[in-house]
Amino acid sequence: MSETNVCGSLQDCQKLKTVRWAGTWHLAPERAMSLLPRKKSQLLIVQGSAWITTGKPMGHWRQSDGDHFLQAGQIMDVVAGTHLVLQSRHTHEALRFDWREMPPGLVQHHSPKASVPELARQWVQAWAQVGLATGSLARALWHARLPGRQVSDMPV
Repeated sequence: MSETNVCGSLQDCQKLKTVRWAGTWHLAPERAMSLLPRKKSQLLIVQGSAWITTGKPMGHWRQSDGDHFLQAGQIMDVVAGTHLVLQSRHTHEALRFDWREMPPGLVQHHSPKASVPELARQWVQAWAQVGLATGSLARALWHARLPGRQVSDMPV
């Protein structure tokens, strides 16, 4: 999108005869934009820092909603039907972002299911890590109690 086609807000862009929803967008300081994708999409922050508030898409009660903060270079996948409100995180800064629909080959139509043995292996591995971390913490606390040593002397 050329500089002459850059919009200060979505309403300004809707007034143009040829609107391309996908592409690189410029959002002026102190402006917000509301997006509601019909297909799974990606949002890439090109310049600035974004404050994105998301709502749950219809029929997806497990999808997390709330505030997300992205810096230049970070990408956010957006499920179809998710309502987004996008604005610059810093009041007097402009925001540039790239909005694209996910290519059909990259969209997963179903989530892969792990087998029971794989889930059991991951569960045992997680508990082993908890055990190792607990042992390390107990040793560090025990050594900190020795005469002449303080908790602040412990290695991190």
